[in-house]
Amino acid sequence: MARWIGASYTKLMSMAKLRQRSSAQVGRLLGPTDPDKAKLRLLVVADAAGATLQINLLRPAHAAIAAGDMRMVILTEEDERLAVKSGGSAQQLLADAWQQAAPHLVFVSRYGGSLAEALLQKSADKGIPLVYHIDDNLFEVPIEAGIEKAKKYGAPARQQSIRALLERANTVYLSTERLGEQLRKHAQLAASMFAGEIASASDPISGGGPVALSRPRFGYMASSSHAADLQLALPGVIAGLTANPDLHFTVFGSLRPPPELAGFGPRVEHMPAVGDYDGFLSQLAAMRWDWGLAPLRPGRFNEAKTDTKWVEYSAAGIPVIVSDHPIYQDCSRNGAAVRVGDMQWAEVLPQVLADRALAERTLAAARERLINHHGLGHMAIQLSRVLKLAGLPSERAETISKSRYAPESKPRS
Repeated sequence: MARWIGASYTKLMSMAKLRQRSSAQVGRLLGPTDPDKAKLRLLVVADAAGATLQINLLRPAHAAIAAGDMRMVILTEEDERLAVKSGGSAQQLLADAWQQAAPHLVFVSRYGGSLAEALLQKSADKGIPLVYHIDDNLFEVPIEAGIEKAKKYGAPARQQSIRALLERANTVYLSTERLGEQLRKHAQLAASMFAGEIASASDPISGGGPVALSRPRFGYMASSSHAADLQLALPGVIAGLTANPDLHFTVFGSLRPPPELAGFGPRVEHMPAVGDYDGFLSQLAAMRWDWGLAPLRPGRFNEAKTDTKWVEYSAAGIPVIVSDHPIYQDCSRNGAAVRVGDMQWAEVLPQVLADRALAERTLAAARERLINHHGLGHMAIQLSRVLKLAGLPSERAETISKSRYAPESKPRS
């Protein structure tokens, strides 16, 4: 899947052969070149071509696209910016994309750009359902997530765009119920809402799993916006490295190791971020950590977060140590993760890191839960339900879930 998404997604669309529909090259195309050959056509508008879009749409829809049953034309805020920079207009970009997509449904993810009103109006005029997907409280991004990020999402124009989409979409697709509670303080949410039973999904990744290593190692994967979360676990990281001179610690992503770890020299490593999501998961599995950390600071913004880190670690064959935080309560049931209180990292982490039997039990329980609750087949079924709720006919909406269907991915009753 990694090679397929990487090759397909990075190609700019070439529309010269689309029956003279438009001479413009707009966005990115996934699926059949000829729109008439697809059972389900989406226009996708997202803030970025990042992990959120891949987790919640591209990966669960992969089988349908690969089979030629589904087609997407994808626009991002970067496409919008480049169109304006080159002398065009965002409105013309949308008109070209719409013509080329010929959509049955518009799927908008985390978007807060200048086209929000035009998207809503055009969808309403054409009678095309619009789904707005959101997985964070973008009205209350804290400074701890990064000054530039907080400034970006705090801009009045962006907040107004997000508010309009939340209020007028045919269906608002929320990552969690708690997120919906928070967003209601900022917008009158659309009458049709769907809070996902799962907010992330992955099948087990081949090549992962515990192996005997001469140097035991643990790690944390995160973007730079999670520096404050790592600080929460830092006393435990230091205690673990101090207790075992053979132990190595890796930070994977745009986050850099904190300066407090400089004294451990080469035993603390940094692995740069991998932009493609499937490539990221493959790299995570290839590192074969004995444990993965998922610390999460308390606070209103993090209360609406999801358990995606647990899903990613578990898929990669890495047992997880999580904060004793509400978002990790479900995924850690039956021993599928080890929970640590905010003030217990220094005491508990060295003990857990040294317990190989605990790691094996935790990973076994996690993989069982991953397959039974968080497989891509389950996310595909959930996505089909969202599209039906928005008003898409069942035969079109189920294109996604039927393509993913396999005996091990049956819907839950």
